Amino acid sequence: DRNSSRKTRSSRFSEAQMTLDLPLVIHEYVRKMLRDASVGMKAFLLDDFTMNVVSAAFTQTELLQMEVFLVEKLRTFPAKKMQHLKALCFVRPIEENITIIIDYMKRQTFGGYYIFFSHIVKETLLQRLAERDENEAIFLVQEVFASFVAIDSFLFTFSVLKQNTRLALTATDMKQCCDESTDKVVGDIAAFFLSIKRRPSIRFQGSSERCRKVAEGFRHIAYEKEPELFDFRQNSGSSQLLVLDRMCDPVTPLLCQWTYQAMLHELFGISGNRVRLSASANESQEVVISSTSDEFYAKNLYSNYGDLGLAINELVDDFQAISKFNKQLDSIEDMQRFVENFPEFRQQSGTVSKHVTLMSEMSKLISENSLMAVSQVEQEIVCGSDRPYACRAVMDRLSDHKVKPFERLKLVLLFALRYGHEGSYQVDEMIATLSQQNVEYTDTESLQHIIKLMRANTRISDLFGNQNFLARASKLVGGLKGDDTVYTQHQPFLIQTLESLAKGKMKDMDFPLLGDSYGSKDDKPQEIVVFMIGGVTFEEARFVAQINGSGNGLVITLGGTSIVNSTVFLQELFRNC
Repeated sequence: DRNSSRKTRSSRFSEAQMTLDLPLVIHEYVRKMLRDASVGMKAFLLDDFTMNVVSAAFTQTELLQMEVFLVEKLRTFPAKKMQHLKALCFVRPIEENITIIIDYMKRQTFGGYYIFFSHIVKETLLQRLAERDENEAIFLVQEVFASFVAIDSFLFTFSVLKQNTRLALTATDMKQCCDESTDKVVGDIAAFFLSIKRRPSIRFQGSSERCRKVAEGFRHIAYEKEPELFDFRQNSGSSQLLVLDRMCDPVTPLLCQWTYQAMLHELFGISGNRVRLSASANESQEVVISSTSDEFYAKNLYSNYGDLGLAINELVDDFQAISKFNKQLDSIEDMQRFVENFPEFRQQSGTVSKHVTLMSEMSKLISENSLMAVSQVEQEIVCGSDRPYACRAVMDRLSDHKVKPFERLKLVLLFALRYGHEGSYQVDEMIATLSQQNVEYTDTESLQHIIKLMRANTRISDLFGNQNFLARASKLVGGLKGDDTVYTQHQPFLIQTLESLAKGKMKDMDFPLLGDSYGSKDDKPQEIVVFMIGGVTFEEARFVAQINGSGNGLVITLGGTSIVNSTVFLQELFRNC
């Protein structure tokens, strides 16, 4: 019948304004869903992942303006029925979510259901949903290709690292990696390209079996299984997907960070546009940060530590001037002006308080843990060439009680990556020192195993051997005003890779181009989507932002299974070895 047909055939649409402004893509999809869910009061039901997708692009106020009066996680069952609300379900197409929606219908919790799946859904799941809709409560089922969290206009993540994605370390590990996890990443990449209306040519890191599996899985969907969905002829051949493994560059996530966004993530962790600060031993304060709603944060995302301090001082001075002016209320007109400007004044007050607090907490940690001294040694290891000097510097920091054990561990790993072959006896001495200090994860056998794996999956000559690369890369990304300090000399290996790809000089042996996809190995793509299995860093995002802003006509979008900092990277590394 008509209802059964409506429920078992997914109505596929891609009507969002397709640009490479990723938050705008999500905005348009969510607005389309809300329009399709009829007029009237609505409850917005989201799973753990789609909650992140929506919260990264919308505020609660914006949703309320579109008649969304309740936003809840799918697993949360209201204490009473709310038949006056229509339920708009935006969820991943998985068995667990189907089961929960069926339970909602059985309980008759809401007055009807509009169901939107975040990417391609299996026919078996649709059939099960239709069979259990005994009261014909489902009004609409659609596939909505919005299966990514838009961090910035060019940066996205699938946020799956903590759940079920492992870093690929050895050939054995990669063969034993979870097929379900790989399938999820493949499905999410497919949904991402559907959302931006692209069918790209596909390259992958040839040394990584995990990258090969993901690349071939996506090619199968885009070119064999669902070619009609990806028939975007106007964009054919102009874009390219590059699938990389985090372990091709384990150096970047190990370094101290000195730009605003990267520092916040390194020192506190950013999750869902929120930073959690420790107010006391038993209490914490949550601070919301967003480049879409906070003009100061958007302007200073990539400001280095020194420039950030000057910008915050200027922000405080401007606010003090406004506060002084508002205190001069000598007439009715002055009072009326104050009332009219009060919302803006209150917002600016919150902005000033927030960034002063964040700067204060960052400065406190940097001072207490001697992070500047640590960072200087890190840069000497990865950018210098004097092994004896680097060794002495590391040993000095290992004996500095102000340096946290975690920072000492990172220094040893960086030295081992750079000089582990010719300086093996020095590495042994450093490991012995860490073991005597009872630093976590530093029993000799485990640490030697980690070092061996990191070096085995890394081309040391690419990371450290080409000193001329710094000069070449600077031409690609442009100079950084005020950023040429001893703390920020290192540039991620990703920049060298992008330079080769942009010039059409990518080595096919190292980064194979999959057959049956658009393009040839000598093509210079206009758009590059880099996807990093194992997560990307905000440091890499900073350099990509500079490339995009350089005016060379190249557009790069960066994504990963997560946004990692050194803590997440090392925890996963040690956990999975």
